[in-house]
Amino acid sequence: MSNRNLRFFRVGLPFFSIVLGGAYGLHYFQQVRLDFRKLKQQDANLEHLRSDLEKSGLKLRKNVTVESVYKEVANLDTENWENIRGPRESEDNSEYQQIKARQQEANRKARAERLKHIDG
Repeated sequence: MSNRNLRFFRVGLPFFSIVLGGAYGLHYFQQVRLDFRKLKQQDANLEHLRSDLEKSGLKLRKNVTVESVYKEVANLDTENWENIRGPRESEDNSEYQQIKARQQEANRKARAERLKHIDG
């Protein structure tokens, strides 16, 4: 081997390996840092949103999972329902309001019963 080739292996190859390895390492560590920053921002936004919702009077359920929501929806009675026609502009809407209030009360009771069943 010539002196020129030997010098490349002794000086040049370690230099290039350090430069390329360092670039790869920096990329990896920067990516981890950016991912962690995004998670931290999402956590802060979530806590801020929860506090705002609780201040406005909304109750948040704890530990809501996809499976629990699926079970809740699967237990809904979709076979027995009533079609409610909304009134026209010229019609009296008192009957519609009564039916709607009755249906909302039934839904509220059913939802409370489901929550008792899920939570307790």
